[in-house]
Amino acid sequence: MTKLYRSRVDRKLTGLCGGLAEVMNIDSTLLRVIVVGATILSSGAVIPFYLLTALVVPKEPWNGIGAGPYGSAYGGGPAGPGSPGGPGFGHQWGQHFGSWKEWRKAERYYRKAQRCGWTPPHEASYAGAASQAPQQDAAEQSHLDEMMKDIEKKAMWKEIEELRAKVAQYEKQNQSNQTKGDV
Repeated sequence: MTKLYRSRVDRKLTGLCGGLAEVMNIDSTLLRVIVVGATILSSGAVIPFYLLTALVVPKEPWNGIGAGPYGSAYGGGPAGPGSPGGPGFGHQWGQHFGSWKEWRKAERYYRKAQRCGWTPPHEASYAGAASQAPQQDAAEQSHLDEMMKDIEKKAMWKEIEELRAKVAQYEKQNQSNQTKGDV
């Protein structure tokens, strides 16, 4: 018997109907229609029961890489071509998903998992390399600092030479204007 959770993917209000549908292996839309019909027939008596159940039933856990029916990146089956996290994800969606709607649902789940701190397997190696980058040798760092200071000095001297040339040109123009005024 599987444990009942509120769904993180298949949800409209609290995810309770999505979780129940997954446990009972029926369509969640059908279950929602049944709940709405029962609410109307019972004059709203189902609403407090629904809210109480939503408070008691826990949310579906992420389990590190997520939990869901859409391939290995979501805790489902093995990663293969066209599956989220597998090669070709996004380009060959028709191989793994039955429709565009299913692909969009999987994509939303993937983005939610990323926001909660999950890193896709194909990006995990990049994350590890980025965390090791700040661990440079002190000598290498000081060498870089010296190079930057040298570049800054060269740029400063170039700027000073340009300013000297402009000042000389300005003084030359000033002298020629004064000599014309004396005549």
